[in-house]
Amino acid sequence: MKLYNDIILIELLKCDNMSAFDELYCRYWEMLYDIAYKKLKDQEDAKDIVHDIFLQLWNNRTSLNIYSSFSGFLFITLKNKIIDKQRLTANRLNRINEIAKASTVYEDTVYDQVYYNELNSFLNEQVDQLPEKMKEIYRLSREENLSIEEISGRLSISSQTVKNQLSTALKRLRQKISQHLCSFLF
Repeated sequence: MKLYNDIILIELLKCDNMSAFDELYCRYWEMLYDIAYKKLKDQEDAKDIVHDIFLQLWNNRTSLNIYSSFSGFLFITLKNKIIDKQRLTANRLNRINEIAKASTVYEDTVYDQVYYNELNSFLNEQVDQLPEKMKEIYRLSREENLSIEEISGRLSISSQTVKNQLSTALKRLRQKISQHLCSFLF
């Protein structure tokens, strides 16, 4: 079989001649593997691709139409398989990165929501501990979005009293939240 050229071996291969297949395999396997390994930098992937090429060659042996360059046919097939492998790897990496990114965003969002809920709960506890009139002024200002004049009119107290009470409430709450955040972070 070693004396036959590739075209004769292909014609014998079409007639299910296993010796012709073995000879083609021996002639081209190492060369194809070297090229695949240089491109992919992975021994197992290179072996898999070359084996796939020869498996495809055997499975499609009866319909092969190669009349001039068998080596050219093999190199084009190898090139296409390497491109497919690189595309598959790139797509896989992109999907992994997208999943990791989405996971991080989700984790951050969940963490932010938990943190916000915990801080909001702490703030409500601190508001509840304010003196009654101060608490009422704070809630009218922050929860009902009333202006100082509206609060003054509703509670029948001076605008200056509303300002003073609101200022004192905010000062106390800021101080409590600062202490809480320091203890939370450290």
